[in-house]
Amino acid sequence: MSRDELLKRILTLEAENMQLARSVARQQTDYDALAKLIRRIADNAPDMIWAKDMDNRYLFANRALCQRLLMCESPEAVVGKNDVYFADMERANGQRHTFGEVCENSDEIVKAKQKAMRFVEDGLVRGQYLVLDVHKAPLLDESGAMIGTVGCGRDITRERQIQKDLMESRASQHLLMETASDFAVFRLQANPVRPRWLKVIFISPSAKDIAGITPLQQVNRWFKVYPDDRKALRYAYVKGYTDFKFNHRFRIFHPVLSRWRWMHVIATCVNGPQESYVNGIMFDITDQMESKEALAAKGRELESRTDNLSEVNTALKVLLKKRDEDRKTLEEKVLYNVKSLIRPYLNKMKRSGLDAKQKAYLEILDSNLNEIVSPLSRKLSFDYLGFTPTEIKVATMVKQGKKAREIAHLLDISTRTVEGYRYAIRDRLGIKGKKVNLRTYLFSIQ
Repeated sequence: MSRDELLKRILTLEAENMQLARSVARQQTDYDALAKLIRRIADNAPDMIWAKDMDNRYLFANRALCQRLLMCESPEAVVGKNDVYFADMERANGQRHTFGEVCENSDEIVKAKQKAMRFVEDGLVRGQYLVLDVHKAPLLDESGAMIGTVGCGRDITRERQIQKDLMESRASQHLLMETASDFAVFRLQANPVRPRWLKVIFISPSAKDIAGITPLQQVNRWFKVYPDDRKALRYAYVKGYTDFKFNHRFRIFHPVLSRWRWMHVIATCVNGPQESYVNGIMFDITDQMESKEALAAKGRELESRTDNLSEVNTALKVLLKKRDEDRKTLEEKVLYNVKSLIRPYLNKMKRSGLDAKQKAYLEILDSNLNEIVSPLSRKLSFDYLGFTPTEIKVATMVKQGKKAREIAHLLDISTRTVEGYRYAIRDRLGIKGKKVNLRTYLFSIQ
């Protein structure tokens, strides 16, 4: 090969190599874009998605799995680790983690049977109960050989709880209806062609004890109504077809007890797309009605007694008022007589030159007299204590906390005159010469 041909061949190879490099670069770009798209799709999916190798180590995990089950920061941190690693890490951090402990090893089952399978796995994740609806399948390579497992899980915790609550509610309702003793529950089907014809769908066994009704009886044969209640019951029945509600009390003849009993029936009509149903409940209210009638009779009796007692109370109020007036008059007389007929002579005796023993007796007499009249004087106003109008004004202002200068300015008198009034007030109150605050004493007078 000549030199020119060799050079030409080299240039051709270099061109092909550059074209191949550009092709590889484009494919790498496309591959990176596809990988990012797959990661974005997986991370935005609400369900958990993962892939594991034959040793159950993660090859791939999306963000939902990391955040809601494995509790790790990023999907990249999952690769190469298994579920036990993350469970141990949670427990080491003081978290309650039991997820998957009591479940069967679904990874091993899928690898053994080599087919797609569905499982329900549950447990605690950080103390919160979690239930997953898990789909798992073999992960195959290009030749069809199994290289691991792939799976996805959907959080069905709320759905499971709702389903559990619904089952418990239905069981409770069924038990309630079957074991009811103080009431009976019924469900009727309405005929759109014959609205007044009702078919019995269900009636609780307690209806036989309450009203003598058996499950085989038609609705129009349930009750034998008391004659006086038939008209009102017929009106309530017709009104119920308009309002789709029935709430009425009436008397029926109980065939087993052979006596009239009070019945309270409440029902509501529920219209469906094709059929209508009447759901209701009935109570025996005989005891309540009899008690109500007895209470009404007792009420009428008490009302009559109340009228009589009201008249007696009125008379007593008049007598009590008269007694209070007489007591007040007596207190006033006692206080006035002490002040006018006894106190002046005691004051004269104090100034009559008594010896020490006589003064001691006089002081005891004066003190005891004060003990007698003090409770009376505190109940009476200044008027009954013999205060003049000006003394009443001064006493009121002292009680309000005003000083002598303020009182003098308000009454247009001198300060010395105010002090004279204060001295006279203390004398009238019997506290002259005693270490008793005048304003405090005045507050004790009602």
